[in-house]
Amino acid sequence: MSLHYLPAIIISIAILVLLLVIALKRNHQLAFYITGAGLIIACVSQFSLLSASYLSASYFSDELFSFSSMSGVLSVLLLGILIFLWLQLHTWLEKHEANHKEEFYLLLLLAGLGALGMIVSEHFASFFLTIELMSLSFVGLIAYSHSQLSSQEAGVKYLILSAVASAFMLMGIAIIYLQTGNLSFQYFADNISNTSSYSMLFTAGLIFILIGLLFKLSLVPCHLWVADIFEGAPLPTTALLSTVSKLASFVVLWKLFHLGHWQENQIVLTLIGVVAVASMLIGNLLALLQNSILRILAFSSISHFGYLLILLFLFNHNADLLDNPAFPLEALLFYLSAYLITLTGAFSILMKLEGGKSLEALTGLFWSKPLHAASLSIVMLSLAGIPLTLGFMGKFYLVTASISYQVTWPLPFLVIASVIGLFFYLRVIMVMLSATQSPHSSPSTSGEVASLWFIILLIMGLGTFPALFADTIKSVVG
Repeated sequence: MSLHYLPAIIISIAILVLLLVIALKRNHQLAFYITGAGLIIACVSQFSLLSASYLSASYFSDELFSFSSMSGVLSVLLLGILIFLWLQLHTWLEKHEANHKEEFYLLLLLAGLGALGMIVSEHFASFFLTIELMSLSFVGLIAYSHSQLSSQEAGVKYLILSAVASAFMLMGIAIIYLQTGNLSFQYFADNISNTSSYSMLFTAGLIFILIGLLFKLSLVPCHLWVADIFEGAPLPTTALLSTVSKLASFVVLWKLFHLGHWQENQIVLTLIGVVAVASMLIGNLLALLQNSILRILAFSSISHFGYLLILLFLFNHNADLLDNPAFPLEALLFYLSAYLITLTGAFSILMKLEGGKSLEALTGLFWSKPLHAASLSIVMLSLAGIPLTLGFMGKFYLVTASISYQVTWPLPFLVIASVIGLFFYLRVIMVMLSATQSPHSSPSTSGEVASLWFIILLIMGLGTFPALFADTIKSVVG
């Protein structure tokens, strides 16, 4: 067995050990440490595989999974997000969950294992099994709070809608197998290279799969579930759902688009173009109407992944003013990483605030918790794409790639959507600056203060000096 499977094996071992510990004796502290050990060792092993000179340039593939430097970087990003959220999970569970805290870690590891498998999937069978592992774990995570009816209601909604999305994907996979007799992603890259290979039935199969992925990414028109579930689920679950689930789902969409030659099917291209424009505009317009910070983040995530869809139009495009065929992939990886890092920071800050779901709860935060307010303000500015932040560099890459490949028709919609987005991001900052009569408690631990400074320095540092981050991505993609 290849060493590339080592991170997934480590997480699987952590899951088995955690199951045994829960069965023998419940211990929240021990479950926390076992989960952290599994995630950290898996991340270190994945980083070692990526940086090892004899493996970093290699490409290993079997029938179900493929491993490359690109998948390695995405896996490190995924595990890094899981570790950062895990560090704050113990304190949050102690405050908000009276019983049965240990199973949350188990479901977190299962969801992480499913997402890790999706990133390296090279076959529709492995893709479907891993996405179901991740989705079913999220059902439990969303409905985890027994004391909150909204959490259980959100879990039932996600279960039903996720099952519908899976049915669409399964139907699409069946249609494609009927047409080709093969379910490997690489088969499409090797055998489907011209538009004459597409029949209407095959195109229908692609559209069914696309609908399922649009649900996982909460893109228009499959977006109506996202705000209710973001608001109803426990806060750590919302953070995982908005980062881990969407990262894995978008990687699969990119693989299918790139390897499956979707860019040569005009019907699919038109559909993705409409979805991209609608997601950019509708996501930000809906966010304008919200009074909950979680609903604002939910609808803004629709627009951000709408921006990312623009980059799919650049693959295998002939025009290239920069003479760099790999630049669209660099831009995609940079923007995706920038957005997920920023969003993880946002949820990390909210987990430290009591009752921070509504905008009213943030009133006057600058005068009572200045460090919390400053870090949340920087996160909001980064999501808005203000200069000297990581989010600005992500949008700079996206616009540069679009102009370089002369795919400029989505850019006016991107500008309009970004201007709309400025209103509700700045609104959050203005609420925190306003006066209030209700005092907030001070940061209780040095670890909390350290994590807030880490978020500020990471977003501002990579936004002000992006060269190291950009060079790393360029070396991986190149």
